[in-house]
Amino acid sequence: MIANPTESWLNSFLSVGKVVAAEQNKRFERVSEVFTWLALALALFSVQVPFGQTMDKKIVYPFVVGGAVFCIVWFRLFPRRFSGLPKNFIFSLLANFSVALLIHTSGSGEISRYLVVLYYVITVGAVVSMPTVAALMIASAALILILAEWVSSGAPSAALSSTILYSLGLLIVVFYTRSLAGEAALSRQKEEEENLEKERTLSKLKDEYVFIISHKLKQPAAAIKGCIDTISKDYYQELDSEARETLEFIKTNNERLEKLLDDLLDISQIEKGTMQINLSDVSLSPVISEVLSNLFLDAQSKKISLLERGDLDTAVNADANRLKEVLMNLVGNAIKYTPEGGRVVVEVRKGEGKAEISVSDTGIGISIEDQKNLFGKFFRAENEKTKAIKGNGLGLFITKQLVEKMGGEIGVRSEFGKGSTFFFTLPRYRW
Repeated sequence: MIANPTESWLNSFLSVGKVVAAEQNKRFERVSEVFTWLALALALFSVQVPFGQTMDKKIVYPFVVGGAVFCIVWFRLFPRRFSGLPKNFIFSLLANFSVALLIHTSGSGEISRYLVVLYYVITVGAVVSMPTVAALMIASAALILILAEWVSSGAPSAALSSTILYSLGLLIVVFYTRSLAGEAALSRQKEEEENLEKERTLSKLKDEYVFIISHKLKQPAAAIKGCIDTISKDYYQELDSEARETLEFIKTNNERLEKLLDDLLDISQIEKGTMQINLSDVSLSPVISEVLSNLFLDAQSKKISLLERGDLDTAVNADANRLKEVLMNLVGNAIKYTPEGGRVVVEVRKGEGKAEISVSDTGIGISIEDQKNLFGKFFRAENEKTKAIKGNGLGLFITKQLVEKMGGEIGVRSEFGKGSTFFFTLPRYRW
């Protein structure tokens, strides 16, 4: 279907300035200030060259001084709250009247004809930035001033043709520049809407993809785990060393796959806003003990000491399962990134209305640069010491989201080569 050209042109004309942000009006003010100062400088320059010798300097100099004072007061001393469209509209009207005053007192008909172009400059600035009514009022004011100059010139027949020419020229400039500005605005709006729609579609497809893949893969991953457990329980003694090593390799990678699928499901729920957080009275001591017990074998394999200390009898307002997930991520990372013979400490401190839980290690530490992106999705610190450590870059992102959904905050203190301390706060349940 072909759009009606007249309707399209009218939409372009009317669309300018319909939705203008406050910041755009402030930019227009700054541009107006710059051009006003340039115009005043040009006026001073004009009376010094042969072209402007016929201009009355007794009029031009006070006009420039008055314009400079006006600029300082209008753009610098006026309260900032008086800004935006009303200020720009009033400025355009005042600028038109100032031009009319300059033309009327310039003392030369030839110079006046050249100065008429200032009406065009001011009006164009208004019609490409203001709503339709305001723009037409500015253009009408310029036309009225042009006609008023013709009437007051004392030679109506001689100046009539020039006045008609100026008026028609101004109308053409107004309608043409406003239509172009509207067409550009409509094209930009359409492009932004198309890009937004593409982003929404891609986001929806990504969420569906993650959800389907993670669900479809969980069942075979669980089946593999069941087979591994059966072999380990019933046939382990019959396996030679090579077969046992292969079985452990399969078990380790299947556990990584299950962790990745769980992380993808968590991210999908977080981004969709469907993750359930059930807050209740949770005592920290049994939760911390359970987490350390689950990770004991991982720590023992690297001769890492696991310690807990502080105000362990504290209770917090949290989701018990999500709190375990947070601690599993933090303590698990601490074990992974701590060399053999190191130490990992989980400490609880009571604060004013909250509890701070920290996980400290004697590991490889994190650089200042990496700390800036540490809680981002899929981020992993890349250096010689971390290359051999496996991970998917999702754990800390999920951890941060879970802590914040439980009403807490999370942070890190670390120095590369000297270990790290991850800490998070949660509201205390008992005071």
